[in-house]
Amino acid sequence: MKMTSLFGRRGAVAVCIMLSACAAGPSGATDSPDVNSTYGAFLAARYAAAQSDPASASKFYARALQDQGNNQELIAEGFLAGLLAGNPEAVQLAPKLPNNTLATLLLANQAALSGNFDQAKQLFHALPQDNLAGLIKPLLYAWAQLGEGNEQAALTGLGGYFTDPAFGPVYVLNAALIADAAGDTKSAAQLYANVDTSQPNLRLAQILASWQARQGQLAQANTTLNTLISAHPDLQIALPQLQAQISKPVITTAADGMAEAYLTLAGSLNQPQEAFLRTILLRFALQLRPDLAAARLLLANTQTGSDDPSFTPTPVQMRNALTTLQPIQKTDPLYGPATVQEAALLSSLKQPDQAVALMQGLIAANPGNPGLLGATGDILRNADQCPAAMTYYNQALNAVGQPAPTDAWSLFFDRGICEDETSGWASAEPDMLQALKLSPNQPYVLNYVGYSWALNNEKLPEAKAMLQRALSLDPNDGALIDSLGYIELKQGNTKDALALLLKAVQLSADDPEVNGHLGDAFWQNGQPLQAAYQWQRALSLHPDDKLAAELNAKIQQHFGTTP
Repeated sequence: MKMTSLFGRRGAVAVCIMLSACAAGPSGATDSPDVNSTYGAFLAARYAAAQSDPASASKFYARALQDQGNNQELIAEGFLAGLLAGNPEAVQLAPKLPNNTLATLLLANQAALSGNFDQAKQLFHALPQDNLAGLIKPLLYAWAQLGEGNEQAALTGLGGYFTDPAFGPVYVLNAALIADAAGDTKSAAQLYANVDTSQPNLRLAQILASWQARQGQLAQANTTLNTLISAHPDLQIALPQLQAQISKPVITTAADGMAEAYLTLAGSLNQPQEAFLRTILLRFALQLRPDLAAARLLLANTQTGSDDPSFTPTPVQMRNALTTLQPIQKTDPLYGPATVQEAALLSSLKQPDQAVALMQGLIAANPGNPGLLGATGDILRNADQCPAAMTYYNQALNAVGQPAPTDAWSLFFDRGICEDETSGWASAEPDMLQALKLSPNQPYVLNYVGYSWALNNEKLPEAKAMLQRALSLDPNDGALIDSLGYIELKQGNTKDALALLLKAVQLSADDPEVNGHLGDAFWQNGQPLQAAYQWQRALSLHPDDKLAAELNAKIQQHFGTTP
């Protein structure tokens, strides 16, 4: 089968853990519990939490707590929902959870925001020494000390952690920021000189460039930003604003520093199973500094599971991410990257007109940017507007120039998909082969070319070799296995085809094309009942009109009936 997205296929995830609870409700309960009752609100809150909708969960817990204000389980769950949603209810519930680490952190943050750094220190001091709390405790305590005007105590306290094998560089960087915020240029210079710059990232580049520019080292500051863009080309659209604000301090208050500490720790939690803790830390950062755009970008990525390629976000999760991103202002250096992310979310929510409008605004501000032009083409292509998409792909390829750079392979690939859709394989083949020339080991391109040749009964040996190479690069991709199985079927290798297509269906169980190919293999192997079942299953999976007609024709031809 053809993969038409650079991100491959993602399996849908559907979760509803409240079915058993609803079934166990009181006699006479309706399918939709009365959310104005305590029990109904509790059920609605649990269901919303299971659907990754903490904002709704927080609202329903608040309703349940109106009648059960001393129920510790409800308080704890309502607090957590409010914290995950960034709702003020969490602050109201936190004092009722005296032994809860997250509640202690939230209250300490609130104290710092109100200027009561002595109370913040006491609360931070009460945190446990183990796990994540133990890692961030020295940073938060040091920033609270700075808030009291005690820079030297803060630096002395952090100094003992500089040699920590895992987190030492973070303590060094925060010490430099504390000295910088205190106006202690001598200490800041010494500490910034010891900051680890081996892995460039946006926040570190902003911090260092700001320091360098304020010390009169403008050329070095620009080099720092250009090094960042070289490592992360997608941030090119942020460069003008980064340069415009290059002399602006990144941290000006102790509360800002605490937010930075939470952001840094959240950024170090990059595994899918750590998404919950990352979300909590980012909510703390935004509680302290709502304008911290880097935290908003990372939170939106977390809300949509972008670090887990097997995860498909729900519409609720995508709308939550949009809500997270929308407060970022046009003057913020990260407005451009955030807007690209918003456009992608709107596209996934089937709102391509709004998505394209956002992208056109960015293109007007960054004319000739091939990344923005290509992304706009992708939005239109995914909305089945290939003629309009090709206009953007053409502009993007004109912008990259000749000879095309290696990373332009994706533009040729995407334009080729549209050419295939609108004019057929003969029109698409030159672009696909150019994509393959620029990047010979892209499984997506190898699959598309190999499968297209098979569909057109062309170059089957070469197509098979391409698919085998693609599978060596990505051995567990159901689309690739399906394509190779389809070629084996074309070549009459029925047993091999059947084995491959059975595996493909296991990996891509809900794909109608893969299920249809398995039906073809069963028929060719002399198993008509299994073929009929598989074709019927493929029809039940909502194929497009062309595939549905092909499946119905096979059933009519072989069994004399259609569903």
